[in-house]
Amino acid sequence: MTIRPLRLLTRNIEAPLLFETFFVAAVASFLGIRWFLAATGYPKIGSNGLHIAHMLWGGLLLLLAVLLLIGFLDRAMSHTATAIAGFGFGTFIDEIGKFVTSDNDYFYRPSIALIYGVFVLVFLVSRMLVGQRKLSSDEALANALSLMSGAPVKGLEQDDRLRIAELLALADPADPRTRAATRYLAAIPAIPDHDNIIEIAKGRLAAVYTRVMAVSWADEALIVIVLVYTVLAVAGVTFVASLLPANDTAGLAGAFAAQVGSTLAGALLVAIGVVSLRRSRVTAYHWFQRGLLVWILVTQVFVFYSSQFGGLGGLAIDLMAYGSLRYAIRLERAAQRAKAGVHVDNPPDDE
Repeated sequence: MTIRPLRLLTRNIEAPLLFETFFVAAVASFLGIRWFLAATGYPKIGSNGLHIAHMLWGGLLLLLAVLLLIGFLDRAMSHTATAIAGFGFGTFIDEIGKFVTSDNDYFYRPSIALIYGVFVLVFLVSRMLVGQRKLSSDEALANALSLMSGAPVKGLEQDDRLRIAELLALADPADPRTRAATRYLAAIPAIPDHDNIIEIAKGRLAAVYTRVMAVSWADEALIVIVLVYTVLAVAGVTFVASLLPANDTAGLAGAFAAQVGSTLAGALLVAIGVVSLRRSRVTAYHWFQRGLLVWILVTQVFVFYSSQFGGLGGLAIDLMAYGSLRYAIRLERAAQRAKAGVHVDNPPDDE
């Protein structure tokens, strides 16, 4: 088996969604464990000097995810295993305080900041691995073949068929493999679409977004909402920064400066987005995303240093705003393609 350089490996078109599933599951399990332990008085499993740390359960979940990924060539199983891996990682990393202190202190004050820093690092590494460059012809063909190989025996739904056709349109039409894949796709029986609850909800959200953004004052209202959001973010972070203990002189100066400085840097990026809104909503949304990423990836690390749980509310709101912007960008790009009569796109660009 030849080991190829990372840049020559075939990227998975569903990697951004899988990474997203992993992070949501990891954060949910970490926060869920902290809440459960606090609500139940931090119970322990074990007796007579034995204690089964929940880090071990995290390891078992990670092991189960690896076994499922190795054992099955199935798209649905990949998503399930990714969620299990996320739950396992969040359960595992929750006990980091015990392994960076000499007295095994689970309540080590910077532990939340350390855990969040690990999440940020993993997020950045995952983005680096997948990259933002367009799919090559071979990558598009490989992903189309992968989706077809995982198709149910009974056939393909229309939305899956269109997705595969778009990928084949990005592949080299002169390549014999592309022609063979196109013929194979045509031979797969068609079955009626069966939207799940998530797809139905997304469709309804898309319809609501389209109606709201079609009104004449939509951009003005969006500017007001964004400005209010930014002012509240700056005020909230400044308040949390003031919670640092007075006896922590070095931490007070450094963490306060980092929190306020990064918050203002994110606010500046948001302001650029506000100025860009008249020219292009997609451009403005991307600037809003950049500002949120500064708050999520930089500011929150120092917020958690100031107060272990003081920043959870703001983080939850920032994550929801970031997810909403991603979805809005997809809808805006879909509207642009429909207006231009273009039906083929490179999915990674939408991430």
